[in-house]
Amino acid sequence: MALTPINIGIQTRMTAGIALVASLLVLAVGWYWTSHEEDELMASLRQRESRMAGLIERSFAGPIWNLDHVAIENLLDAVMADPEVQAIELQGLGLHGGKTQRVRSTPASGPDSAQLRREFGITYQPAADAPGTQVATAVLVYTRELIDEQISRTRLFVVELLAVVMAGIVIASSLLVHFLVRRPVARLGALAQRVAKGDLGAQEPVERGDEIGELTKRFNAMSLKLRSAADQVQLSSDGLRASEARYRSLFENATEGIFQADAQGRMLGMNRAFTQMLGLGSGVQSPVGRRLRELTGIGRREMLRVAAVLNEQGKIQQAQLQLRGAGGRPLWVELNAHWVEAEGADGGRGQRRIEGMVSDISLRRQAEAELTRHRDHLEDLVAERTAELQEAKARAEAANFAKGRFLATMSHEFRTPLNAILGFTQLMQMDATIPAGQQAKLQLMRDSGLHLLELINDVLDMASIEAGKVSLKPALVDLRALLDMACDSVRLRAEQKELDFSLAVDATLPARVVVDGQRLRQVLLNLLANAVKFTDTGSVQLAARVVAQDATQVRLSLEIIDTGIGMTPAQQARLFQAFEQVSDASRHLGGTGLGLSISQQLVRLMGSQIVVQSTAGQGSTFAFELRLPLA
Repeated sequence: MALTPINIGIQTRMTAGIALVASLLVLAVGWYWTSHEEDELMASLRQRESRMAGLIERSFAGPIWNLDHVAIENLLDAVMADPEVQAIELQGLGLHGGKTQRVRSTPASGPDSAQLRREFGITYQPAADAPGTQVATAVLVYTRELIDEQISRTRLFVVELLAVVMAGIVIASSLLVHFLVRRPVARLGALAQRVAKGDLGAQEPVERGDEIGELTKRFNAMSLKLRSAADQVQLSSDGLRASEARYRSLFENATEGIFQADAQGRMLGMNRAFTQMLGLGSGVQSPVGRRLRELTGIGRREMLRVAAVLNEQGKIQQAQLQLRGAGGRPLWVELNAHWVEAEGADGGRGQRRIEGMVSDISLRRQAEAELTRHRDHLEDLVAERTAELQEAKARAEAANFAKGRFLATMSHEFRTPLNAILGFTQLMQMDATIPAGQQAKLQLMRDSGLHLLELINDVLDMASIEAGKVSLKPALVDLRALLDMACDSVRLRAEQKELDFSLAVDATLPARVVVDGQRLRQVLLNLLANAVKFTDTGSVQLAARVVAQDATQVRLSLEIIDTGIGMTPAQQARLFQAFEQVSDASRHLGGTGLGLSISQQLVRLMGSQIVVQSTAGQGSTFAFELRLPLA
């Protein structure tokens, strides 16, 4: 027979628990208190016993030595007057029969362990400095009955206090638990029953801000949430019905064909668009239950391929198939389908089905075919155009070759008469008989010839660079002498314009390096000549400094700094273009606009690049770095 479980309320459990804890606390305090008091009483008893033993030893020594039996008896009676003395016994030669004792008529209750027994000798000492003589032996017995009685009274007080505390705690805790816990919990239980019966949103007033009050707030919040959830469920149900109607409408009115089939390929349903694609009108047999292959007219091989992809990947995407459309016409469609795992009635795995969508791509296939025909035609046009471009390229290369040959031929034809003109002009200037006016005209002829020679050289250099026929010829060069020579070539013009021209050379500059000295001098002359040309006041400086140097090569920085007219950012962007003169002063001062372009190309052949920093009206700085092998 099974035992019926005993249901104990929370009030009883809390009251019993509090009472048990309080009882244990009172018992612990009482036990500690009685033990401490017992120890103190026993210590006091031992002190009294020790003092009594000392008193007996001092008081009995003289009478025993003098055989004063009356005094001995009086002293024994005095000792027995102490209620804690149970017995005293003396043994010695000065006593009647060698022994005398006093024993209390009422025997001590309790075991012998409850008595204190002390045995000691009695010594007679006639003088303070004389040796003592033992005259008797005393045995003193103390009882602790009085102490036990006092301890018993203390323990009884503790028990009575425990009973009072227990009663008070039981009553107080019962009342407190009833008012603070049981009643609020009962109200919460009533609230829960109301909510369970359907009174969603029911509330219970919060009386206090303690844990029960917080729990009441949460119950109220839960009730409100249940009410809100019920409303949401109602709305969701309505929404699901509306959503089902919408999706049914979308399914039936979709422009793309949508279908469902079972795992054996039998049709479960299709929308209106797919029915119209296949030409299955209202008078035709219902497609439900019929085979997909039978309805669509798809070939056996294509059907097996689609089934293999579905079984392997679980889906098929953008598969282009040819079906039999309305009236038996070919219908190209794009198929997207996948497996769907259906749930059984018991929540387990049910029968699988296929869901798919087909799009009519017949027009797109026609467009692709047309595009293919145009692409084939376009390839023919591209091939024809490529042949024309190759022919034009050949003509351009021939023209470029002819231009190079023409310039190479004409360079000699230009320079031969020009050298003769310059030579005879110089000889005529050396003739002292020619008047000063004629000398000025001869100087103008010479300057014009030199300028024409520079223009011819620039054009020929640019043509050689464009043809890729310029190559560097590195050789051992005295770097300091090359810099001095470049400066000497333009120093006279700078002095004529009263400019401060200077050469700043790093003290660690190596003496000899390997470089194409002619091309480096040409670059420096172009940059220095431009700096002097476009500077009317101020200074022009060529600065050469060593950036880094090791045992095999030196990294050299060359800067041409002027305080001339400067350039704007827009002018700097066009600076190194061929035949480009960025300043109006260039046209006034002369030039082809090829000098900087040629210099930039030569510096690039040396593995560097000219960088310019300039501000309009404040001057310019042209700089480049070269890595040159050491001699």
